[in-house]
Amino acid sequence: MKKLLLVCLMMLAGSAWAEWVMYGKNKEATFYYDPTTIRKEGNMRRIWELHNLRERHKDGEISVRYRSEYDCMDERIRILGVTEHSEPMAGGAVLSPP
Repeated sequence: MKKLLLVCLMMLAGSAWAEWVMYGKNKEATFYYDPTTIRKEGNMRRIWELHNLRERHKDGEISVRYRSEYDCMDERIRILGVTEHSEPMAGGAVLSPP
């Protein structure tokens, strides 16, 4: 039981361990990805991304973390999962699923 609790806590704290690398910004957000999460399967790539918002949104989120899948062959992207967070850099309380 203690091992299960430890694994769950490690999964929740995953964003704190992430090595976020900034790859862009605009007037609404700064965009990051975690290169340690890139997974390859054929022409597909999966990665965790983070949008650090410049202003808090109406539901209280200030950062949004995405699990994205890129199809390199057909140049398509799909979002596999999203969590909204109350603090920058996917910190604080999880406010989603949206």
